[in-house]
Amino acid sequence: MQTSPANLSAWQKLKNQEINCTQALQLLVDEQGTVNQKFLDREVSSRFLRHFHDKSCLPPAIPLLLWQGCYYLGSPVTLSKEAIAELSDRTNSQVKIVPISDKSYRAWFHTQNINVNSISSAPLVNPLTGEYEQEDISETTELYLSKAADQIGRIKTLISGALRNRASDIHLEPMTDGLRVRYRIDGVLRDITILPGELSRRVIIALKVMSSIDISESRRPQDGRIGEKYTSQHEAELGMDMRVSTLPCVNGEKAVIRLLPRKNPFSNINNLGFSKETLAIYKSWLQQPQGMVILTGPTGSGKTSTLYTSLQVVANEHVNVVTVEDPVEYVLPRITQTQVNEASGMTFAAGLRAIMRQDPDVIMLGEIRDAETAETAVRAALTGHLVLTTLHTNDAVGAIPRLKDIGPDPALLSDALLGIVAQRLVRRVCPHCAEPYTPTAADLKVLGLQQRFGTWRRGAGCSACFNSGYLGREVIVELLDVDESVQEIIYEGSITQLNQYLRKINFASFRVAAIEKVTSGLTTVEEIMRVLPRSSLYNRIPTNENLKSRLQSAVTVN
Repeated sequence: MQTSPANLSAWQKLKNQEINCTQALQLLVDEQGTVNQKFLDREVSSRFLRHFHDKSCLPPAIPLLLWQGCYYLGSPVTLSKEAIAELSDRTNSQVKIVPISDKSYRAWFHTQNINVNSISSAPLVNPLTGEYEQEDISETTELYLSKAADQIGRIKTLISGALRNRASDIHLEPMTDGLRVRYRIDGVLRDITILPGELSRRVIIALKVMSSIDISESRRPQDGRIGEKYTSQHEAELGMDMRVSTLPCVNGEKAVIRLLPRKNPFSNINNLGFSKETLAIYKSWLQQPQGMVILTGPTGSGKTSTLYTSLQVVANEHVNVVTVEDPVEYVLPRITQTQVNEASGMTFAAGLRAIMRQDPDVIMLGEIRDAETAETAVRAALTGHLVLTTLHTNDAVGAIPRLKDIGPDPALLSDALLGIVAQRLVRRVCPHCAEPYTPTAADLKVLGLQQRFGTWRRGAGCSACFNSGYLGREVIVELLDVDESVQEIIYEGSITQLNQYLRKINFASFRVAAIEKVTSGLTTVEEIMRVLPRSSLYNRIPTNENLKSRLQSAVTVN
């Protein structure tokens, strides 16, 4: 297959006498020292590098041209006469150095050391300093995609980029001008690149093949899974599951890939983001021999991570921990994990009934979806088992009427319930660009504060946080401890009575947690408003005395 004239390298153009040596160098390196990599030639690189068995001894240099017995090398540093003489002796050629930018050399170096046929989450290392560097995601992705030989290589390149940058999902969206790629990083979607229109359909088909989805059907939504291995900074082979969902749309099929590394990233319950007080209460629930703990919140609020971290706290050689999940997102040691398969009759309810015959001590139920599951879970909590499970409600209090609607006897529910945790994930202020911030009157009004106190911060934006001002996330918690008074209200009272009771106590509400996070400089009012339902900031507000007491004693566990 012949190379089209438009795709000829500068060296090939030079050999064809289309340009002279000076013009070839100008084509390769502009006035700012930026190297145009599409005009580099692989043959020139291979001829130069084959003289050096140990590449680590080479100075930082890019082989640009080989012409009339002379290698033209682009280097971001000034090479000594001795170094140039050694290169000349090893290659038996004359060597001339062309100054280039650091950025161009780093980009070239990374493309020489990638394998687009494998997946890696290892961060990029600056070859000039040996330190980790923050990549420009769009530039790096486009550069790596240009090196991919086929569609599967392109998909693996996108997955590697997502893993390196802490993305949880990859969105592939067909547009009129091509396939738009977006990563969800810290809960927010970010544009990465747009693949050419001629590749859009091919990439989606390749993804469907990888996930065992019917490629002949493009008129209905489909779901699939991919099991892959990937390498990290410290480990050569780790398992990862990916859930793939396709959806027919105007310009073709959209695909979303949910990345599920099997290695649980959360290892310490103290690092989740609970306050000192709420963490102490939550830990006390996990130490109980029986009862039910419910985590509630929307999809993507971190419930599964909190559950897995909690299971690692209770799992030891003396305890039998069994889970029913849909799907199993992380594989944990000392824990028996089972997966829902509704097609074969393995539902949450059926799995829970089977677990009860497996002599369990602790049961984790992925979600309560129906009356049968709720009834079985409550009875399990009353017969000597600690049950951890999840619901989808806006806040902690909302879980109680939701359970009552599903159907368990209120008397049994009040006896079984230890407590409820509602949570959201808020982005942390980037530590690299954080700066003091004076809140406005509108900021204070959102939190219901009369005056400023504590340390308010916001991120100015930097390369480490993609100029967003945020880096990483942590949980913000509303915690309802089911004491005797709450038990009585669950049994024979109403939600109105429960709200009235919560106003009398130091209820660990979302509003109190939000004030603690903002006034300690961990997050911002804008982030609180983005993730919390508006009602949680205004309803069930403690009295001023209780709020003041709570905030004065609050110590956030970092």
